[in-house]
Amino acid sequence: MNNPFPDLPHQLGVYSLTRLIELRENSALYEARQPHVDRAVVLEVLAPDAPHCAEVTFLAQARLRVASSELPHVAGVFESLRADGVWFLTQELPPGRSLADIAAAYEELTIPQICRYIIAAADMYLLCHQVELAAMPLAPSSMFVSPEGDIQFLSPLVEGHSDYPAYQQQAVAMALWAVCPRAQVPGLGRITTLLQWLNEGVEGQWLSWDDIRSTAATILSQLEGADTSKQPRQPLRDKPCIKAVRQFITRWGAYTAGAAAVIIGMSSLGSLYGMGAPRRLPTTTDAGILCRDGNVYEIVSRRPVTVQEYSQFLQQLDTMEEAQLSALLGMLPDRNMELTPAYWDEQLERAGSSPDTPVTGVNFWHASLYAQFHGGRVATAPQLQIAIQHGDTGCELEWSRSESTGPQSGIYDENSLLLVNKAGTPVPVSSREWNHASCGFRLATPQPTH
Repeated sequence: MNNPFPDLPHQLGVYSLTRLIELRENSALYEARQPHVDRAVVLEVLAPDAPHCAEVTFLAQARLRVASSELPHVAGVFESLRADGVWFLTQELPPGRSLADIAAAYEELTIPQICRYIIAAADMYLLCHQVELAAMPLAPSSMFVSPEGDIQFLSPLVEGHSDYPAYQQQAVAMALWAVCPRAQVPGLGRITTLLQWLNEGVEGQWLSWDDIRSTAATILSQLEGADTSKQPRQPLRDKPCIKAVRQFITRWGAYTAGAAAVIIGMSSLGSLYGMGAPRRLPTTTDAGILCRDGNVYEIVSRRPVTVQEYSQFLQQLDTMEEAQLSALLGMLPDRNMELTPAYWDEQLERAGSSPDTPVTGVNFWHASLYAQFHGGRVATAPQLQIAIQHGDTGCELEWSRSESTGPQSGIYDENSLLLVNKAGTPVPVSSREWNHASCGFRLATPQPTH
């Protein structure tokens, strides 16, 4: 088996890697088997040496794909897991063969099969567009056809990227060119023209996926002698999966629709992502409350970080050497380089008369940067629940880095979209970039185990 990641083991948890399928940005797709149930799956494996920002993106995309596994013609996406220090996403292996395998064997598809492929791709990408989910162009190794002619794709969803129908159409065209009939058969001229439209547009203008789909359906109906183009087609917006995703969009916004639905879809992960409550040790200190989560001991501050403390942090950054500052800021997305909290002047004014005033208006990235600078991390939700009970209730809302398994699902460990209010209840929000005026954070500092 070719392995682009030399440090990657051939066994990840319960899965045995059998062959490399495809390379993607910072990840690779492998076919794998689950021996004890004799099941073949596809694993998308994050590079073991991927930077932290790539890991953040991979996990967000994994949850987005799990949440949207009802997309038409997309193979089911099960869960994301971590084994042997490597993150990976598990997806159903579609039946049949990929277009890459068919082309490698110098085999061809029939013209009706190509039409059905184009229709399936159009349905999938149209649905993604309607619910404002970005979808990447797919390689031939991610496009499958079964012996019965059923079409399935590996999940195309990505997070944080624009939707580019022209690139999607070009990828479909290039994949189908390689398996297009070489001999003259009925419909070849029409399908060749359609593939040219997919690849180049028409007189410099790109057609919509709806127009492409309609053209392919017309060709198919003419070849099969049935006017299927006039048969009623259920509008994509009326499909159950569309309605479910749009409900999330209405309530939480487009990004949360994907993220919150993904977490609901991953509720079966149990303790791997669960918010297992740390056990508080009898020992407490003036600095905070000593908590244990597994073998990790951390001191969680009794109160949130104050305006004065955050102001001192900003002053230290101003006097820091350029190389050291660049290294520290490297963990931030580019659009988050402005570290000043919301309503900062008003906060400084209030803090003049009350030194313990918590800083607010800090997004998750800035809170994490502050914590890293001080040798710690943002507190987890279970830690916050303990700290709120035994210390200062602090802000109305506080950032956490943990997932909740309660009635309101949160997000995942290390890169949370989760807030905890004064009652200790998890509250999902729309984005890590969220900069709410009432949102603060609390520091958790690792402690030695001896």
